[in-house]
Amino acid sequence: MYRVLIVDDQYFALLGLQQGVNWSALSVTEVCLAENVDHAIACLEQHSVDLLICDIEMPGRSGLELLAWVKQYSPGTLTIMLTCHADFEYAQQAIQHGAFHYLLKPVDYDELMRVASKAITEINKQKEHQQFEALIKDYRRKWEHQLPLLVERFWQDILSERASPVLDSLQISANTYDLDLKPDDCYVIALLGLEQWKENLSARDETIMEYALRNLAEELLLAGMEGAVLQDQVGHNLAIVYVRGNGNSVSPTLEQNCRTFLNTCEQMLHCSLSIYISPAVLLPEIMSAYTYVTEREQRNLIRSRQVFTPDYPACNKPLDSMPVAAPMNLFGEWATILELGELGELERRVQLWFSNIEADHWTNELHRQLIHGILFIIHTVLAKKGLSAHESAKLKYLMDKENYPKQSVALQNWAMDCLRAALQLLQTSNNVSSTVVTKIRQYIRSRLSEEITRDELAAHVYLNPAYLSRLFKKETGLSMSDVIIQERLQKAKRLLEETELKITDIAEQVGYTSLGSFSNLFKRVVGVTPQQYRARKKN
Repeated sequence: MYRVLIVDDQYFALLGLQQGVNWSALSVTEVCLAENVDHAIACLEQHSVDLLICDIEMPGRSGLELLAWVKQYSPGTLTIMLTCHADFEYAQQAIQHGAFHYLLKPVDYDELMRVASKAITEINKQKEHQQFEALIKDYRRKWEHQLPLLVERFWQDILSERASPVLDSLQISANTYDLDLKPDDCYVIALLGLEQWKENLSARDETIMEYALRNLAEELLLAGMEGAVLQDQVGHNLAIVYVRGNGNSVSPTLEQNCRTFLNTCEQMLHCSLSIYISPAVLLPEIMSAYTYVTEREQRNLIRSRQVFTPDYPACNKPLDSMPVAAPMNLFGEWATILELGELGELERRVQLWFSNIEADHWTNELHRQLIHGILFIIHTVLAKKGLSAHESAKLKYLMDKENYPKQSVALQNWAMDCLRAALQLLQTSNNVSSTVVTKIRQYIRSRLSEEITRDELAAHVYLNPAYLSRLFKKETGLSMSDVIIQERLQKAKRLLEETELKITDIAEQVGYTSLGSFSNLFKRVVGVTPQQYRARKKN
């Protein structure tokens, strides 16, 4: 399974290294021997080598020269260097040239086996990472060249309230996009709640991999069904399933597809997620389904890698517990003003509209539309900020069905009370989100030597992991993996400047067990090796 190449100018040293270690226990199927650098290069050119064990001091070309050649022409090969000199200068040169580890001669075979085992573990990680990078590269190419589909934009416009979910007003667009929408069709929304990437991804690569996730959802989650997969303005990844006729018919297929999708995402995309499925609703009630899944995700703080299914009511019955979106362009204006935080202008617009409605034009239907229109505005604006109306006691009270105004004369006051409470919640959340980011950074700094997971960070601030990731990226522009690396390297730089600790000790203090991995990351991010950084600061 693995091929090892041992290089030493002393023949009996070669035999000792070949026979003194139980290579088969490490899944090594072939151990090649070379007595000089030229012979070693010939072996490397003929076969791929996973692990190179090489003496530094040899007649002619040295082991460091071979290490430099390997770095350029066989970068997938890890190297363990051997030296007779205990001077750290030799080890420093080896590490700077990219060696995984170094050992003193005469070699302790048990120590060599322990280090070789670590190297093979690292080789496995690198191979998995290379496969993952190839996957990212493939989806990056697709993501950069493919424009958003018109059907995705159609649903994005509805969920961002740029278009009203009323079939009559959407018919032209639907026909243009070849969507066969009928009045008795129902729709199910499935929210794909990302919980954790198992690889350390930058914010950009997270965006690319979410694109890959949506592509996979189109293939697996919608298998055998009609629908669309998209990302809304808030950053939710959603699948909208079209249900023709009876809404109960979609339940078994959708649930099974979701479970297949979850397992495939974990194996192929290295991520875990939960899926939140709404009841089937008619088109005018699509925002109620959207509210249902987003609020359910926010309330889930414990369970992960689950498919959350509702009881499926008949889709020709509206959901009593959730608002119905009113088909009025007026609400788009009010929502925009609410987002801007202009309370005075909002009050003026609401008062002006009510004053222009004549008493004899007031109907029960208009009364109902106004109530549900206000609820639609609040749910939509709060959802964009990752908030729920239930986070405000006053909003929760006002939006309880029992407290809806019964008479038109009370409707204006109720509407403004709701909008004021929503604005107060929005203003409070801005301070809260900044506090959350601060707490997360403090927690990371207190545990830099340990492995830190997104679930652990979310539990620390009592938030859903997927919601925390969206909040963190929005506030900082970085993924949590970016910030963990940032904080670790900041501490490493401080220790390099202020202490005389060994580089290996510093690496361990900031969470890296492999000196080679730490040095490579440091150079990639900072631009110089840890040794060079320390030397520059001292000078």
